[in-house]
Amino acid sequence: MRAYTEAVERLAEVKGFRPEKRPLLEEAFDFLTSSSKPFLILNAPTGYGKTLLSFALALHSLNDASLFDRVIHVLPMRSIIEDIQRTAEEAFGFSRTKMMGSSGEFMHLFPLNVTTADTFTWDLLKLNTKKKHSVKAGKEFGYDYLTQASILTSLVIFDEAHFLLEDESLATAFDTVVDFLTSQGVPVAVMTATLPRGHVKFFERYAMKNGYDFKVLSPDEDDPFVRRELKKDITIEFGKGDPLSFVEPGKRNAVIVNTVERAVELYNRAISDTRFGFERERVILIHGRMTPSHKRSIITRLQRLKNEDFLLIGTQAVEAGVDFSADVMITDRAPINSLLQRFGRLARHAGDEAGKAMVMEDAPVGPYQPEKVEGTLTLIKERDIHPRVPSTYEELVTEVHGPQASSVKKLVNQMLKGKLLQLMSDPSKRASHVLGEVERLVAKGTPIMRGFLVPLSVGSEVVLVSPKKLFELHSLGLVKVRGVASELQELGDAYLVARAIALGDDVEVIYTGDYDGERGIV
Repeated sequence: MRAYTEAVERLAEVKGFRPEKRPLLEEAFDFLTSSSKPFLILNAPTGYGKTLLSFALALHSLNDASLFDRVIHVLPMRSIIEDIQRTAEEAFGFSRTKMMGSSGEFMHLFPLNVTTADTFTWDLLKLNTKKKHSVKAGKEFGYDYLTQASILTSLVIFDEAHFLLEDESLATAFDTVVDFLTSQGVPVAVMTATLPRGHVKFFERYAMKNGYDFKVLSPDEDDPFVRRELKKDITIEFGKGDPLSFVEPGKRNAVIVNTVERAVELYNRAISDTRFGFERERVILIHGRMTPSHKRSIITRLQRLKNEDFLLIGTQAVEAGVDFSADVMITDRAPINSLLQRFGRLARHAGDEAGKAMVMEDAPVGPYQPEKVEGTLTLIKERDIHPRVPSTYEELVTEVHGPQASSVKKLVNQMLKGKLLQLMSDPSKRASHVLGEVERLVAKGTPIMRGFLVPLSVGSEVVLVSPKKLFELHSLGLVKVRGVASELQELGDAYLVARAIALGDDVEVIYTGDYDGERGIV
C-alpha cells in the first residue's frame, strides 16, 4: 500500500486538502496489485475521488511491473482528460495525454497515460492516430504492433464507462475492445457512478469466460464518504418554464441544459438582465464547442469563485471533468445517469451543508431517448434518492437502463464487431491493412466510432463539430474547407467532408470567423 499512501499525500499537498480515508479505494488498489488476473468494477459516486486509484497504480508500476508495466486511463470525452492531466502533472509529473490535437504522447509509454476511448480503440486496432497520414502515404507502419503491445502490457482503466455503454455510436467499438482485452488477459478496471445490473452482467460474462478474478466494489453506509454525504441536506424538486427564474442570487448557481444553443441563449439573457442579480464577471458559460485553452481559462476562473456566488450556465460538458460545487442546480430533464452526474456537483465539497436541484420537466428532451428521460422523471418522483449514496439510486438506474446484458448488446453491430475483432487479433493485419479496411467501411457510410465529427481548426487548436454545424458555419461564411474539389452546397456535402477526414484524406477545415472569447463557436 506504499504507493497508495504516497499518491494520497502528493495529491493532498498539491490540492491543499486534508486526506479522508477511502477504504473502498484501498480495497480496489490491493485487489488490482495482488490478483494475478483482476477485473474490477468500482461503482462509486461523483466526488468520491476515484481518479486517485489511477495515480496510485501508476506509482506502483514504477516499483513493481510484475503484473502491468503502466496504467492507461481511458475516458469518453476530452474535457475530463484535460482536468486529470493537469492534476497528474502537478502532483506526479509522469503522465501524458494521447488524443486528437494533442502531441503529448505517441505510444502509451509513460507510467500514466490518459487517452480518449476513440484514440485507444484506434491504437488497439494497430492504427496509431499520430501516424495515420504516414501509413496512408505508404511511408511506414506507424508503430502498429508496438502501440498495441504497449496496451497489452498495461492495466487499463475505463472511467465513466456508462458513457461508452449507452452511446449507440460507441457501443460496438467498446464491446470489441472489452472482448479483445479479456481474451489477452489484460488487467481491467471499470469506474463509474451509475452502473445498472445489465452493465455488470455485460462485463462479468467476458471476465468469467476468460478466467479473471472478478470483483464489484461499491461503498456502503459505513464508508466515511457516505457518512459525510448523508449529513448534507440535498433536495430534488421539479419546475417548468424559464430556468433562469429559479436562480437564487447570493448563492452558487449552475444551470445545465442539453444543447449549446439553449445554453448560449440563457447566457445572453443572464448577462444583459440585472434582475438575475449577478455581476457580469460572475456569469460563466461553458460548452463543448470551445477551444481547450478557452475551457481551461473558464475552469480556472470558476475555481477562483469557489466560495463566492456565481451563475454557471453549461451543457453536458460540465457533467464530468469540471470540478465545482453549487448550492443550486437547475437542469434540463435527462436520463438518470446524466442527472446523477449533474446532481453530483451539488454541495460537492467537504464543508458544504446543503444543495437544491430543480429539474425542468418541460425542457426539450433531445439529444436523449425520450423513453429513458420520461422513465427517469417518473421514478425520481417516486423515490427518495441521494446523488452521492449509491444504495439510494442503484435500483433506479437499473430500471431505466435494464437488468440484462442484452440492454447493451442490442446496440452492437455484430458484423462490424466481427471485422474489428479480426483486425485487432490477426497478426498478419498491419496498419496499412487496417486502414484499408476502415476506409472501405467508412466509404459505405459505416462510422467506426462516434459518428463523423469534423475537427475544426481554430488557430492552433481543434474544436470538434458535427457535419450539420459545419454546414451551418459554412453557410455563414465562417469556415474554409481545403482539400475538397467542390463547395458545400447542401448538408450532404458536409457529411462527405466528414467522411473524407475519417478516411484520412488531406482535408482541413479552418474557422475564419472571429472566435468569441465568451461564447466559443455558436
